[in-house]
Amino acid sequence: MNKIGLTLSGGGIRGMAHLGVLEYLLEIDIKPSVISGTSAGSLVGIFYAAGYTPKEILEIGKAEKIFGYTNIKLRWSGLFSADIFDNILTKYIKQSTIEELSIPIYIVATDLTNARQYVFDKGSIANAVKASCCVPLVFEPVKYGDIFLCDGGILNNFPVDIIKNRCDTLIGINVSNIEELSIKSWSYRKVLERTIKISIDSNTYNQKDLCNIYVEPPSMSNYGTFDYSKSDQLFQLGYNYAKSIKDNFNKIGIKKV
Repeated sequence: MNKIGLTLSGGGIRGMAHLGVLEYLLEIDIKPSVISGTSAGSLVGIFYAAGYTPKEILEIGKAEKIFGYTNIKLRWSGLFSADIFDNILTKYIKQSTIEELSIPIYIVATDLTNARQYVFDKGSIANAVKASCCVPLVFEPVKYGDIFLCDGGILNNFPVDIIKNRCDTLIGINVSNIEELSIKSWSYRKVLERTIKISIDSNTYNQKDLCNIYVEPPSMSNYGTFDYSKSDQLFQLGYNYAKSIKDNFNKIGIKKV
């Protein structure tokens, strides 16, 4: 039996491309036995492990507008309150702990207190996702016991290594690839996004060689981290790209577990 692992990178709204890829995998009868994810990838992974289809997750993402301006609450350490993740997860996910999900999942956050990676594989879903999604200087860090946690992408934006030894075939989807950027003027927001993206990207490419199938939809750099108006476009881009590399899935003989 071929146990399939799935790794989902961070990437803000670009995570909608994850859903397009998952939609195609669903069509060809591929479903993971174990998942790892960071930031946007953790959100997609949790909803998927809880039983939602990719298209259902897309509609929830568009309806909730997690990074929308209506959610801004000024804090000393960030623009957004991380509590919005609690509200969304409680609204849609009936399970409260990772152990209750139908697919095992490993969610990566960054331990700011001890400057190291922190991996959730059990316990509160809300705590895990909230911590993993807390983009620095955008969301306030999450207090977890005696430590503070934030975006897992700082140290591991593409956590392939977490599940490499827990599966037979590993599919990695990276929606945070970085390309040359042609720009004439820099706003505060553009500088912040680019700086974070460069930092995060530095820990991504040493992981892609661990994948049996590496999926990197093109032109991701054309989409801003918070550009919700492009949700459907990103979904379709991910779907079309996955379909274009269908031979990669066929040749290794993946079968549904």
